This record gives sequence, C-alpha cells and structure tokens, in this order.
Amino acid sequence: MTTATTFRPPVPSARRQFLRALLALVVVVISAGPMRAADSSPKAATSPLTVHVISGSKEYQSEASLRPFLAELEKSYRVTVTASWGTDGGETLENVDALKNADLLLLFARRMKLPEEQMKPIRAHWEAGRPIVGIRTASHAFQKSDNDVFDLQVLGGSHQSHWADEPVKVTNKSDQIEHPVLRSVGSFVSRKLYKRADLLKDVVVLQTGDNGKDTQPVTLIREHDGGRIFYTSLGVPEDFKDDNFRRLLINAIFWTTHRDPQRMKK
Repeated sequence: MTTATTFRPPVPSARRQFLRALLALVVVVISAGPMRAADSSPKAATSPLTVHVISGSKEYQSEASLRPFLAELEKSYRVTVTASWGTDGGETLENVDALKNADLLLLFARRMKLPEEQMKPIRAHWEAGRPIVGIRTASHAFQKSDNDVFDLQVLGGSHQSHWADEPVKVTNKSDQIEHPVLRSVGSFVSRKLYKRADLLKDVVVLQTGDNGKDTQPVTLIREHDGGRIFYTSLGVPEDFKDDNFRRLLINAIFWTTHRDPQRMKK
C-alpha cells in the first residue's frame, strides 16, 4: 500500500525573502506617487509675537533708526516690542531679562562690554537655538570672547572690517529671489560695504553688495541648533528710510519666527 505524500513548497532563502520584501516596498512607493521635499516656507502661525531689541550702536544711530521702525511694526502687526537701549562700548543695559520671554532677539549693538549677569540671558537665547535678527554691527556686538563665538558659530561668518564710505549697490541673488525674506524687496543703494569671510557651509546668501571695487555677501540666513538666524551687514541710517530695507527686516522678523506677515497684520 502506497502512502500519499503531502507537497510542501521549499522555504525561500533569506536572500529571496529580502528581495521579495524590497520589491513590495518599491511597489508601495510607486503607487503613492513622487516623494516631496519637506516644506521650508514659513508656517502660517498667527499667534502674537514678542520681539526684544538690544540696541547699542551709536556710530550707526541704531536707536534713532530702530525707534520709528519698531513703532510702525507694532502699529501694523500683532507684535509687541520690548527693548534694552545702550550705546557703543556700553557697560550696562536695562531690561535684559525681558529677553527670556521674547520670541525673537533683534540685535543692533557694537562692542558692548556687558557684565556677566547681563550676558547670561543673551547667551542663553542663542545657545537654546532661538530666533535672531542681527543688523550690521551685530557681528561685533559684544566683547571679543563672545563675538568670536556669536559671529562665527551663530551668524555663520566673521567680520573683516569695511571699505571706505562709498555707495554700495545691493542686489538680490538670482537663485534666491523666491525666498520669503526677499518678498517685495528690490535692489537699492546703501553705503560703507562690510567685508565678511569664513562663511559656514550652511549659510545661504540672499543679497550681495557691490561698491565697484569688491562684491561681498551682505544678507545671509542659516539655522543654529534648530533656530532660524538672519544677519545683514546693511543698516546705515539711510537704509531705514528705504522701503526695500524696511521690508527686508519685516520679512526677516516673521520668517525667523515661522510667521506669515499677511496673517500677522492687525
């Protein structure tokens, strides 16, 4: 009497199992459609924004320039401004602790020599990867030991002095014209071109300045520990009277804080 034998398919090898799984994954990906890059545009956040300003650049009249600009910002947008007003080389600032409750630090100071208790909340802000908008002398806002860290590691470059006091044509980079920071910003003329070097690899140059002798990066962005950073070496008093420069700063304030300017209007 013959005993029937039950057919058993061969067990696939480990290599065959891997190839089958890989093929199944490819089918799923193709069915799902093309992959899309992560959205890097500002989020449509609408919560009110608090900006803390540290001003201390008498040489470039930071206080006289910032006060009307900030007043217009608060008037037109759902933004609250707190401030610490100082001067070049100043050894103290009032109201620095307000920075702890701010969404953004806007810095326009020059070679201040602040005591340790006032530098601590400022360092804490950039060390926590929180948003920063730096204007002109922000690259050398403090004493050398802090500048060496802040300029290169946070702003992403190094200040190399400047050219003579002559006109500078500011132009948007052709490969960045769609960036939100450059929205509605056209070319304009500034002066006294700053030199900048040692740019970190992740720095994106948005604008260049040309004085007829040299072309330098003048407006840059990057991320530091997850926080958006904007720096411009522009910011002479005449710049604040130019619609393009004011729009540049407004865009930067909202871009660094993931806000949509249109949805932040009052």
